[in-house]
Amino acid sequence: MKMIDLVHWRDPKKSGVVFGVSLLLLLSLAAFSVISVVSYLLLALLCVTISFRIYKSVIQAVQKSNDGHPFKALMEKDVTVPPETFRKHVDVCLTHVNHVLKQMSRLFLVEDLVDSLKLAVVMWLLTYVGAVFNGITILILADILLFSVPPIYEKNKVRVISFSCKSCIVCFKKAFIVEVQIRDYITITSIIIINIAASSN
Repeated sequence: MKMIDLVHWRDPKKSGVVFGVSLLLLLSLAAFSVISVVSYLLLALLCVTISFRIYKSVIQAVQKSNDGHPFKALMEKDVTVPPETFRKHVDVCLTHVNHVLKQMSRLFLVEDLVDSLKLAVVMWLLTYVGAVFNGITILILADILLFSVPPIYEKNKVRVISFSCKSCIVCFKKAFIVEVQIRDYITITSIIIINIAASSN
């Protein structure tokens, strides 16, 4: 199932499981360390598999059956990563890494002053965000928004688009008025300067 199908809740059961597990994991990381969370998860998995293995062995002993290992079908599956698949993903990751490094170099070496100033403003704003939220809190909010905004948007798409259009029109009108006022101010200032220069001569 694609990610877009999960966040749009095409299959509520799968989306609910993914959302619940991801939210539980993030909440666990907020309360405990990464090592503790990973250890508890692996310990819980081992408890389940060992208990199931013992249960099946007891059932086989009582019924005197020879069904074999309960996880035989899973053990026979090929879980190795083919070299071609590994190289393909490495090439994709390398392309993204090189693109990020190129952009970072362009921004921090001030190839374009405007873009570097934009980055500085964003970083400055993020200092205020970091003072209020930590990384895990932001990830928890992002996870909740990721699974709640798309279905809400789909149900109210017409209203959202209509509201967005009206807001854009209002913003364009205000921007146009400000631009006209700035032009008038520049024109008036220029006329005043020219008159002062002419009178002084």
